[in-house]
Amino acid sequence: MSDSASTGGPGGYGPAPPPLVASPPVAWPASESSPRPSEPPEPWVSIWSRPRVTLRHILETSPRRGLFRLAAIGGIAQCLAAATQPGFGDAYSIPVVVSVAIAGGALAGIVGMFIFSALIGMTGRWLGGRGGMPEVMTALAWANVPAIWSLALWLPRAALLGEETFHSLPASIEETPPAALLFAVLQGIQAIIAVWAFVILLKCLGEAHAFSAWRALGALLLAALVLAVPIALMAILGLSLGR
Repeated sequence: MSDSASTGGPGGYGPAPPPLVASPPVAWPASESSPRPSEPPEPWVSIWSRPRVTLRHILETSPRRGLFRLAAIGGIAQCLAAATQPGFGDAYSIPVVVSVAIAGGALAGIVGMFIFSALIGMTGRWLGGRGGMPEVMTALAWANVPAIWSLALWLPRAALLGEETFHSLPASIEETPPAALLFAVLQGIQAIIAVWAFVILLKCLGEAHAFSAWRALGALLLAALVLAVPIALMAILGLSLGR
């Protein structure tokens, strides 16, 4: 047996102490404001710039969320815009126009969503699309977001025009250049939103059918044609029977 002593412990005797192990760093949870690498899009905002990504996220997570609400409010927005065309808004008071727009626009928006979902679902498949009526319905509903946002423009328009809010050519601003300029700016913003809303609609329909926005335009035109033909035939038949 060896007479040599262990030199690992204090004073050279006893067993060596275990090696020191550093504790791992503490991983603190990320704060609410810290960015996440895969942050889901906020549909009411992201659909303006990323309509395809936004609709795909909606289809994969909650495709049925708020469809009737979106269709109803979108229909109201479109009816209010249509009321400024020559005729209706010039002839009726503001309460009448708003009441008709709320009741008729909400109903027309929901019914139109069902009709065009079925038609565009069918015509899209004619052009090689893969979407069905549920996907197209989601696309049509969320494409109303720009029109819904544009409802905010009615506040400055009403403040500017008063009783002539829905008149196509308000007489009260003809001799007031600043008011006429503001009216023109509001009209221009509404026109830009309408054009971009149509682009968003085509991109959403394209994503629903998994094809391009141009092919979505073709599906939309075919759907309008399919709807117009029987209406035209019934009108011709009614005129012929009325003679």
